[in-house]
Amino acid sequence: MIAMQKNGGEPLSQSAAPPPAGLSLLAHRERHSLLAILSPTKRNALIACFNAGALHKNAGAWHGTPGSKPAAGTTIADLSRDGMLTVTTNRRLGSAYLTERGNWFAQALIHGGSAK
Repeated sequence: MIAMQKNGGEPLSQSAAPPPAGLSLLAHRERHSLLAILSPTKRNALIACFNAGALHKNAGAWHGTPGSKPAAGTTIADLSRDGMLTVTTNRRLGSAYLTERGNWFAQALIHGGSAK
């Protein structure tokens, strides 16, 4: 962390860490190999969460946008364990949001991978 001061003596802080690598910095083969670890079911759930902004548990399944294909609870639990979703449940209700890692995978799938 680098601490700087304005003319008035107020401290400013600026992170010295470089920004995270974007999708364009990874070669196509590297990005494809990272996406290969995801099953088609997990890919669809990540894309549904990205498109809807979140997934919500309703009638025993997880849904994104109305009319979209529901995702199974085991898929959501797997993605949560993989660090791609943050899941909050309250009895039978629940919501799932993409983490930074999940967002990266979803964007990679949308912009350069195949979501079968």
